[in-house]
Amino acid sequence: MKKNTEKEDARAYKAFYKEVFRRLARKQKAVSKRLAKDENPVLSPVREGLAELNMGGKMLRGMLVVLGYKIALGAAAKESKRKLRLASADTGDENELPANEADLSYADDLALAFETFQTGILVHDDIIDNAELRRGKETVHRRYRQHLTNADIRMVAADEPGHLSDSVAICAGDFALYEAVRSISQKYMGEEALGSLISYFSEVVLDTIRGELLDVMLPYELQTLSEAEAGTLLEKSVEEIYRLKTAGYSVVGPLHLGMLLGGASTRQMRSLDAVAMELGVAYQIMDDILGIFADEKELGKDVGSDISEFKQTILYMYVRTRRPEHLPELLEYYGKPAGYEELSAVKTIFEESGALAYAKEEMERCFTRAEEKLSSLRFLAAEDKAILRGFICYCRGRKY
Repeated sequence: MKKNTEKEDARAYKAFYKEVFRRLARKQKAVSKRLAKDENPVLSPVREGLAELNMGGKMLRGMLVVLGYKIALGAAAKESKRKLRLASADTGDENELPANEADLSYADDLALAFETFQTGILVHDDIIDNAELRRGKETVHRRYRQHLTNADIRMVAADEPGHLSDSVAICAGDFALYEAVRSISQKYMGEEALGSLISYFSEVVLDTIRGELLDVMLPYELQTLSEAEAGTLLEKSVEEIYRLKTAGYSVVGPLHLGMLLGGASTRQMRSLDAVAMELGVAYQIMDDILGIFADEKELGKDVGSDISEFKQTILYMYVRTRRPEHLPELLEYYGKPAGYEELSAVKTIFEESGALAYAKEEMERCFTRAEEKLSSLRFLAAEDKAILRGFICYCRGRKY
């Protein structure tokens, strides 16, 4: 019975995702065209790179914005039906109950703005990580560096291609972030919730940046502490990075924004935030596992980059704080350029130390808590709850 329900939930999610994806992908072409176009040809190479990166993503966050909007409308319709049933029971009136037939495409511009914001954050993230691939394509800073080489552009004494391409890409990322804000402001100018949308969106951006700062600074600042202090702070900070950098902007933020647009109550949004936070943390733990154990072609970005970047993941944290006897061997590879042999060695250490098993257990705990919290929510329409359960199944099924 449970397997049948899971299949039905998976079908409900896939059908909703495909419908929203097709609609957003069609509209995103216009957004990317706007990102690419500039009256000054000097800016064309980087803006074209930005526009290309903006295309080709899974648009999961955009889908979640639309889903949040749908959930808010569904909850309102469910409450209206409940009140009408009570009124009908009192009066004997058998009038037909209202159906939720609202056009979900009203949330599309908000969804696309969130996707544009993500593109900007990815541009910055790729510079920080010195990444070469994103969404299976050359990253914006690498692409512009290649443009400099192909055009045989002469550098001035105070500059060099790497610094220039990073500088240009930082500006491109900024451009995408503020284009997202402008889009929300223009598209929802007459919306009563506009102030709340901009305010909450800004919170998501700020939390994402805080998480990125913590991610970048943590391995170095830990060196200033005793081992005991460093271990305690490491565990706390890894959890905080997961909440800020991934859960907040990948799951909680998009759903919450959509619900805001749909007029959901504060209680409803907070209840779903709790579900989304558990799911987002599980998603990031999965990402950390994929970052070491995935196939690069499937992942669409560099596998093993967490090693060279000395990422403070749950896998590394477990070895350092729970299995320190494996730490000296791990540090022979961790924080250094990672080729095939180094990646294989790190995989073995994470497996033999129990770090991989621990990460999987924590991930499953988060998935389970997300399911339990979701099942307790009474305001959700049955269809929307099924889509959310299907999304959890999708996240659980990512391959590594």
